[in-house]
Amino acid sequence: MSRYIVVRDERLCKWCLACMAKCKKMNQLKDKVRMTEPFEGSPLRDGLQQLAVMTCHHCAAPLCLEACTRGAVYRTQDGVVMVRDELCDGCGACVEACPWHVPVVPEGGPMIKCTLCDGRAANGETPECVKACRQNALKLVRADEAASEGFKKSGLTDILLDQA
Repeated sequence: MSRYIVVRDERLCKWCLACMAKCKKMNQLKDKVRMTEPFEGSPLRDGLQQLAVMTCHHCAAPLCLEACTRGAVYRTQDGVVMVRDELCDGCGACVEACPWHVPVVPEGGPMIKCTLCDGRAANGETPECVKACRQNALKLVRADEAASEGFKKSGLTDILLDQA
């Protein structure tokens, strides 16, 4: 079983947020849902805060799954961490359990997060966010191959290491 993740090359990303807009549209997400998070660092342009893409890491042993008392969070055979909307009560235990606080529980629930386009990406389809990125800053990779392609994990996002 291979785990897939979406990684971002921070050298190419221009923070146009086309990936976020496409994701929200395709998944019919509410406007108030946060798909990015500000973090400390140098501003990109006058007054703009740098943002981290809050993408799910589709962990091999997901803590959000363990924390869910309703059985709403599950892992597919392809390694994609998903949520059964009908079982989620919106308690937020998954958010607290996730080291990156990736799951979002909008008012009234259920929890939402990246599902790699309903798991289609784990079967070779390009995720909508990757398709929408005009700078080619996003890439779908197997988690076990990410390091060999120059990616490393940070606390907030997957970033491309300098190849120099």
